[in-house]
Amino acid sequence: MLRILPSGLRWLTWPFSLLYQFITSVRNAIFDAGFRSIYQSTIYTISIGNLTIGGTGKTPQIEYLLRLLANRYTLATLSRGYGRKSKGFLQAKISSSAAEIGDEPLQLFKKFGANVPVFVAEKRAEGLKKIEQLLPCPQLVLLDDAYQHRAVKPHLSLLLTDYGRLFYQDYVLPLGLLRESRQGAKRAQGVIVTKCPPTLTPHDREQIEKKIQQYTLANTPIFFSYLDYGTPVPYFEAQPSFSTDTPLWLVSGIAQPKLFEEAARNKFKVAGHSAVGDHHDFTKEEVKKWVNVSDNHPILTTEKDWVKLKPLLEELDLAHSRFYYWPIQVAFFDERFDRFLLSEVAKQRPVW
Repeated sequence: MLRILPSGLRWLTWPFSLLYQFITSVRNAIFDAGFRSIYQSTIYTISIGNLTIGGTGKTPQIEYLLRLLANRYTLATLSRGYGRKSKGFLQAKISSSAAEIGDEPLQLFKKFGANVPVFVAEKRAEGLKKIEQLLPCPQLVLLDDAYQHRAVKPHLSLLLTDYGRLFYQDYVLPLGLLRESRQGAKRAQGVIVTKCPPTLTPHDREQIEKKIQQYTLANTPIFFSYLDYGTPVPYFEAQPSFSTDTPLWLVSGIAQPKLFEEAARNKFKVAGHSAVGDHHDFTKEEVKKWVNVSDNHPILTTEKDWVKLKPLLEELDLAHSRFYYWPIQVAFFDERFDRFLLSEVAKQRPVW
């Protein structure tokens, strides 16, 4: 879970923020000037990233892209594998765990692995070179969280900024939550405002767009998306469904647990919420505690937490416990993004 100082104390970090901004700006200038090598793969690559630390909705956006592109191209995903305990270049397989490849790559593998290879590598350039050697070689690779990974030059770079933490309202670490200055938005060929209220009006979207355009290159398109929540899915097939009137307990290990709780309270009766840090390594003791504290209510988690919690439940022989995950999908307010993306890939892709 992201934790920041109270607003009255945050300004004490201003000198450190200026120093961090200077360092990241110098680093970007070195890459821009060509003093550090930048690798562009022979495979068409799309980078999905952000300026803000965590929680902008990169994984749901990658899932959206996979669905959009799956019938047109052969695909793969490449992530750093944040939080994994392994190193080097790895491909996800049936026996892979979150400790081995990271929770978000494992989530993608569970959903798309039969058709889309999922890879992890700290050094994305080296990872791409290994993917290029595969037979058959994918036609397109989605780069997860690679916006600040300047050693790779994607063919298309998408910048995500979530509605609740718009980058133009934020400051560089540690004063704010930006990984680099707002001017970093100039590297994006497209910007997506994520997690918008589904009721966001065209007028409000226009006002946000004008403010974002102060930091992007001219004519950079800006799109708006929201999260579409599905029906809770039981961890184990034998579990019964539950009605919206049934009190339930929330468990989450994500960057913005308040959004998860707000969405759940709008649809269900929430008895309580056990929130831990993003990419949290769950323990058996925690699972036992939550089963007890939930007072036999159904326990609702995110899909990201499901990939790590289900193996623990199986080890503890708690398959009878009523655990469910709440799937989400990205939805856009119009079809402009689909047209933009398909057009960009079609006109820039290598000859296949």
